[in-house]
Amino acid sequence: MLTSVNFRTDGIMQKRVFITHGYTANSQKHWFPWLKVRLENEGFSVKVFDMPNADKPNPAIWLAHHRANIPNVSPQDIFIGHSLGCIATLRFLAQQNRSVGGLILVAGFDQALPNLPELNDFTAQQPDYAALIRRIPQRTVIASLDDNVVNPAFSEQLAANLQAKYITTQGYKHFTEHYGVTQLPLVYDEIMTFAR
Repeated sequence: MLTSVNFRTDGIMQKRVFITHGYTANSQKHWFPWLKVRLENEGFSVKVFDMPNADKPNPAIWLAHHRANIPNVSPQDIFIGHSLGCIATLRFLAQQNRSVGGLILVAGFDQALPNLPELNDFTAQQPDYAALIRRIPQRTVIASLDDNVVNPAFSEQLAANLQAKYITTQGYKHFTEHYGVTQLPLVYDEIMTFAR
């Protein structure tokens, strides 16, 4: 369970960041540890989840994990998802009745991937995008044009559905350590923009 670290010693609400990894990943992979350290150095409280059964993910179990570990969402909170973690985060946020500060989705998708049919249950039902747009004032989707796991066209469609800022880059493929991506300044820069 998350401990309650919502306030700094000066009584000011601390900004929280919640990061959800994708299929077969965990909190220690890719660029998550780097981003956690960078943000904690800026005074954020950061939680990188280890989602249950990441090799055989179940949307209901992932949703329950989010519910159990994210107490009382607030307008200070920023959510980050990578790959499968994007739609999992959206499913959680769609069930909240409160606004959050921002959302960054990296290599995200909200429709069935032809190359990964085992993940179809996550995209069987689209979230309520109108409600998400109302409750999340700052929304960004990031894609690499050479992504060989999630076609960037899917990420572009996700950005359109969310009416989100859409950032494309090149050379990051699926933003994983397998392709040498252990730092992701693009995400850090977006969070700093949100936090201004």
